[in-house]
Amino acid sequence: MGVFVSFHSSEHLTVFTRSAIWNKEPQPSYWDMLVLLSSFQPNRHEFLVFGDIVKGEGVPIENGLWDTKKFALGMGVGKVLSVPVRLSRAGVDFSLDFSAGPYFSLFLSNRLIHVSGKYVQEVERVDILRRAQYGLYAAVRLRLEQFEHLKKYLDHLDFNLGLHFFMPFSNHEFNADSKARSHLYKAFAFAGISF
Repeated sequence: MGVFVSFHSSEHLTVFTRSAIWNKEPQPSYWDMLVLLSSFQPNRHEFLVFGDIVKGEGVPIENGLWDTKKFALGMGVGKVLSVPVRLSRAGVDFSLDFSAGPYFSLFLSNRLIHVSGKYVQEVERVDILRRAQYGLYAAVRLRLEQFEHLKKYLDHLDFNLGLHFFMPFSNHEFNADSKARSHLYKAFAFAGISF
């Protein structure tokens, strides 16, 4: 079981249409924070639960610009591959954990403020089903399992650093055009502990 908190995030909004893939310029400004609980199960399966707070400024939605603030709660199930690493001279044992699988989340709060451009009322009144997000996640973690000099103080406690990536298959915002999809890709750098 591990508890992880992001300390840095990177977001990129990409629009897919039948004829092209393009990135809206200028890119909106985002701030994101991820809190994640992960549990490794038998046969190297991973079960995770996460909360995500995301704020956006200058987000293009239906030919208007909006400021957004959202809170999502989600879960995922994946498979884990662990590679042990031992530094004998330093007396340090690491594991490099790679995990990936599908995820599902739901925006429980969905605050939008119209800034400029065209105002479309449906953007603010989006129903709960359109707030669902789904896709694939991938993560890599460097897990410090044992440090001989601190073993007696920190037995069964591991320290983690890593990267977590979300690849969505669903629209991030309301979209009336059935021929276009707006995806927000997110990458997080995180730290945490596991035991």
